[in-house]
Amino acid sequence: MPEHDYLSRYLQGLPPTTRNLTSAAVAFARIDELGWAPRAGYPGSDVLWPVHCLLCGWQGLRFYSHLRRDRPSIRHTGCAPKATFPALLKTLASTETDTCRCSTGHAATAEQFLMGVQHLLLAHQDDDHERALDLAGHLLGPCTAAARRAQGALAAFPRT
Repeated sequence: MPEHDYLSRYLQGLPPTTRNLTSAAVAFARIDELGWAPRAGYPGSDVLWPVHCLLCGWQGLRFYSHLRRDRPSIRHTGCAPKATFPALLKTLASTETDTCRCSTGHAATAEQFLMGVQHLLLAHQDDDHERALDLAGHLLGPCTAAARRAQGALAAFPRT
């Protein structure tokens, strides 16, 4: 068992690195925007990810690389009619905010994400799994400010 499996709720099979944590924050925000919810931690872009369709309740596997581009154009068999997607997604988006109002106090800015990642990496290095898991939740847990958090993650750790 890899030493980072305790973080599988947030990173499925991936070690906690700045790249993986940033990619996960962006992925969680993007699938939320498109009406999907993760059923497991972020597995990487080209790995099947267990997801839940927020438009109709379907559960199955999708590649994040397809979801992020809003593909396939048909979500899955039996989903709501395509013509209703914009209204359904608008209703889902009505709960989004620019600031975290959760009792957890999730990271929502570049500074908060940067500090959270630094502390998580130190806790992981020190084998403090409980602290690292708590920090992973602070960085990647469900939040109405997920889109703002993704922006902060990219600002803290720009992709090259």
